[in-house]
Amino acid sequence: MSKRWDPMETLILAAIAIGFYIAWNIGANDSANAMGTAVGAGLLSFRQATLTITIFVVLGAYLKGSKVMKTIGKGIVPPEYLSLELAIIALLAAGTWVTIATIKGLPVSTTQSIVGGVVGIGIATNAPIKWETLVKIAGAWVFSPILAALFALILFKFYGKLVNDIKSLGRIEFLYKWLAVLGGSYMAFNFGANEVANATGPLVGAGFFDPKTAGMFGALSLALGAFTFSYAVIYTVGKKITSLGPISAFSAQFGSAIAVSLANIFGLPVSSSQAIVGGVIGVGIASGMKVEKGIIKDIAIGWIATPTTALIIALVIFKLFQITGLL
Repeated sequence: MSKRWDPMETLILAAIAIGFYIAWNIGANDSANAMGTAVGAGLLSFRQATLTITIFVVLGAYLKGSKVMKTIGKGIVPPEYLSLELAIIALLAAGTWVTIATIKGLPVSTTQSIVGGVVGIGIATNAPIKWETLVKIAGAWVFSPILAALFALILFKFYGKLVNDIKSLGRIEFLYKWLAVLGGSYMAFNFGANEVANATGPLVGAGFFDPKTAGMFGALSLALGAFTFSYAVIYTVGKKITSLGPISAFSAQFGSAIAVSLANIFGLPVSSSQAIVGGVIGVGIASGMKVEKGIIKDIAIGWIATPTTALIIALVIFKLFQITGLL
């Protein structure tokens, strides 16, 4: 006798699959924010970079990821309005757009994409959207790249002077390597603490995962995305925006990591994509190197288009679910 079809089992499998899908997308697109500069400067190989990302993303998600998960899962739309089906729609909308951007090699904001998806389902269901929280999140999006650029500029000036005082070539090479590892590891930790919430926050809000389990699931899925599909965006961040040396690579990484770390303290989901680009621009200005304005313009357009596009996709998917009887 065959087992009867259980809609709830299908829904649970769909939630796991789509949660994995968006976390994989984050790893594929946003892992460049942690290690793109180090790979671009030739300090770490792609394999070394992704291994470092895996270790520190897992630590960040497990130890510090719960605050941002709660903001995304419960702070935008009240949790009583966020069913498992609606969480799936928000994740699917965000993941669809990030996949398109990743194929094009654009480091768009997964954070903005998932926030747009959650707002989209809030609008579709007439849920009371917490606009005050959204204003705080949007403010953090504006200030994080500015702060990252400022911190990166200061770090570049400080460490540039420090390196100039070192006479031994061997010591300089050793310093370069470990600055890259330190900066990338710190960024990856904050990446796990902040952006894993993009994949798991709606599922935490819907009561499907507790924060610790969500952190581990999201971090491991993200790591797989970094291993399998991140090279194009790592190349964009590390090579196309401006030419990076070892000190500028470290300064951009660490400056952006400080900006994201500040957002983590307040539980605000910010874009590590915006932060790292701000950091790269900061060191470009500090060192007098040419910053490719065309690339910056393309990325800025992506930042504006991302939440809007994800919101529209969420509305479309919601309607399709209604038409097909899935809601």
